[in-house]
Amino acid sequence: MSSKLHYRVLALCVLIISIGQLSMGLVFPSLPWIAKDFSVTLDQAQLLVSIYLLGFGPSQFIYGPISDALGRKKVLLFGLAVALAGLMSIIFFHDSFEALVLGRLLQGVGTGCCAVLARATIRDSHSGDQLAKALAYIAMAASITPLFAPVIGGFINHHFGWMMVFISLFGYVLIAWLLLLGFFDETRTQRAKVPSLKEMFNQYKTLLSSKYFVSFAMITWLNFSLMITTISVMPFIMQNQIGMDSDEYALWALIPAIGMLLGTSLCNRIRPQIGTQKMLYWSPVLHVCAALWLLFCPLEPLYVMVGQLFMILGNGIALPCAQTMLLQPYKKQAGAAAAMAGGGQMVMSAVVSMVLTQLGLQFTWQLAIVIAIFAAITLTNITRGFNSQP
Repeated sequence: MSSKLHYRVLALCVLIISIGQLSMGLVFPSLPWIAKDFSVTLDQAQLLVSIYLLGFGPSQFIYGPISDALGRKKVLLFGLAVALAGLMSIIFFHDSFEALVLGRLLQGVGTGCCAVLARATIRDSHSGDQLAKALAYIAMAASITPLFAPVIGGFINHHFGWMMVFISLFGYVLIAWLLLLGFFDETRTQRAKVPSLKEMFNQYKTLLSSKYFVSFAMITWLNFSLMITTISVMPFIMQNQIGMDSDEYALWALIPAIGMLLGTSLCNRIRPQIGTQKMLYWSPVLHVCAALWLLFCPLEPLYVMVGQLFMILGNGIALPCAQTMLLQPYKKQAGAAAAMAGGGQMVMSAVVSMVLTQLGLQFTWQLAIVIAIFAAITLTNITRGFNSQP
């Protein structure tokens, strides 16, 4: 490891982590149109998001320890090849909704390698203050991409149809695969025996027995779940209740996307001066402001987007701070720790999204209540995390 910031490694890791997030967020604006084309309910269309997350999340638990043993590059290229196979099945069998669901599952299983190997690679190649800075950039990319993705997806869907969304994803992943094949240098030089399932289970059991790890993991899991739930529900609020099309929604969605960029940028600038703990406390404060705003604001685009802006600003502060605290102490378990953090984040997002959808989350006042509850849980975990030892 080096105390210097390796910009080529960082750029490739940003590319890697963007694949998984872009594959998720790009599809959101197309869901109402997919539902209409296949004559399925909106809840059934949401399955294309949930099933992707259920493949994306659990697969990380396998990729992490295996990459610790075999190296990052081989595992990364294999996972992206699986994702390409899933996208090809969607493109060739696009007349079947069941084929779309199965293809999204396979795509999720493949891209599950992205989040864990991006963070593990950063952990391999950086140390000290530069590690925290590099992880902040990774958290920024992981947080911003799902917000800009619906903007891009909305334009593609409006002008070319939802099928072009998946074709564009295929092209993006293929180009990334070729770039990584040619320019990604292995950062895990030591080789070891691939751990058994029992050994993997014991690694994760140790991590989950740590109050420190679980506290900061819960902050990332819940904040990401809140963000995904909101940007999943918002297209239906803006398009079905307010009456705008996907092209208009894409433009309005730029407002919360700017909030994430602002939040992560403020975190990088202010956190070194006031400390991570004080910085993290701003997240639940902003979320309470967002909840109150959405609870009382009129159902108009500007007012709704301002409420989401406050919420995303809090996410932009919480995610990089908690991610840095989460991974910093685990030098020898980079793959397993990154897998537990990333896999748990995706599983939690899938469960929260499905549960809230089944409960009928579709109005801004309901979203306000959810944001307030998550703010209280985040506050509890911040206090517990800083009062615990790794």
